[in-house]
Amino acid sequence: MSDLKREKEQGFDMEYLGDVLDKKKELGVKYQTPGFGLAAQLFSCVSKCVIEKLGPDEGEKLLKEAVEYFGKERGKRIAERVKAEGKPLTFKNWLIYTDIDSSNFKPVASIEDGDFIAKIRHCAFYNAAEEWGLGDYAKIYCKYVDYKILEGYNPDIKLILNERQATGKNRCIFRYIMKSGSK
Repeated sequence: MSDLKREKEQGFDMEYLGDVLDKKKELGVKYQTPGFGLAAQLFSCVSKCVIEKLGPDEGEKLLKEAVEYFGKERGKRIAERVKAEGKPLTFKNWLIYTDIDSSNFKPVASIEDGDFIAKIRHCAFYNAAEEWGLGDYAKIYCKYVDYKILEGYNPDIKLILNERQATGKNRCIFRYIMKSGSK
């Protein structure tokens, strides 16, 4: 009897499901979408529905408002975490106490004229949305969120973001500026 027929006729029991954990372990992460990727797929699906319902201008306006609210809240929560540790709201502490794992981006970091540069080629967020053909909707999130995260955390930290569409390449370049003369 096939597994599908068995499930339909007999339902489930623990003996039947007993090898699930071993089989999952065997597969590893092969079929799993990283958490940030699932968030991208959800955001992009919602964005597609919003834009189809409201039109491109009104839809993006609403999404921008939501993304900026979310970004600012993230920044505030990171700031609260840093302050709870008795630390100042420095860029260094933002990197240490941030709410997202950098493995989602695999940044290539450098310093130019005292500014921190992060070049992002692999972005779990964008790539996961793109897998579903929704990369353009993911870009809406990317267009607004990072500025507001920093505003919520410490508005003295400035960001210049050249997104993949601005760079003309398959990467985004983040330039974080704190030095007084660079702003």
